[in-house]
Amino acid sequence: MWQGQHRWPTNRTMSKKLELTRRRVLGGLGTIGVASAVAGLGTSAYLSDEESFEDNTITAGTLDMQVTASVEAANDYWAQQTNLGELEATADGEAVTGLQVDDVKPGDWGIICFDIDIGDNPGYVQVRTENLESSENGYTEPEPTSGNETNMTGDFNDPGVSDGAGELQDKILATVWNDFGGGDRTALSGLDGTTNVDGGSQAEAWDPSRDEGGVVDSDTHYTTLQEAYDTYSTGVTIRDGAGDPLAIEDDGENFDPEFCLLLEIPAEVGNEIQGDSLSFDLVFEAEQTRNNDSPFST
Repeated sequence: MWQGQHRWPTNRTMSKKLELTRRRVLGGLGTIGVASAVAGLGTSAYLSDEESFEDNTITAGTLDMQVTASVEAANDYWAQQTNLGELEATADGEAVTGLQVDDVKPGDWGIICFDIDIGDNPGYVQVRTENLESSENGYTEPEPTSGNETNMTGDFNDPGVSDGAGELQDKILATVWNDFGGGDRTALSGLDGTTNVDGGSQAEAWDPSRDEGGVVDSDTHYTTLQEAYDTYSTGVTIRDGAGDPLAIEDDGENFDPEFCLLLEIPAEVGNEIQGDSLSFDLVFEAEQTRNNDSPFST
């Protein structure tokens, strides 16, 4: 027999306790659920590794050519008119004037040498002529030597002829030489075949026996300025002794190739050049030698 009083919980009281208990249980489960989610994020990474190459750089090379033109020698009259040592100009990016000569007469001559500096990267070099302009200008008689002055016909160009061209380009002899030892024309050697009309063997040195038209013998015929201009107008690549394009580079021995241009007016030329003048451009172009089996598309 029970002693005292003991009350069983009513349904209302039981319900309230059960409700409180569910909240606690659900809250606890919620806490466990969040903890599980966090733990899951922390354990989902794969094994990994990472290596890197930083600051990779590619720089294109340069090909920088300079060409210096200098008047190395001239006949006494030209040499007395100016200081030949001052007649030097270097082209490096911008065009420069290489030669200006006034009052030329039969018997005058000059040698202009071109020194080519290609820099560190080897390259092939092509020489090209452009913009030949010939002017008759005013002249004093008796310039014409043939033809009909009244009808303006013949092998000369009077001022009245439409093109107004002079004859100077057909009377000046222009030849390219591989070497100049200093002094006068006899120190020139290695006539370049591009300025030998007859082709054949190349003269070892300048020959004073040539005639007004530049003929020396059956193997050597010096070109006129017009003929040389026409040959170089499409571009001529500088070549070595074997005829292959010459790879020009600074090989540590200050190797700078040079070629020389001889301009001369034979003493036999007469009055037909009086008052005439001309101008032309020489253009030097360089291309890399590496991976270049056909420089200038030759």
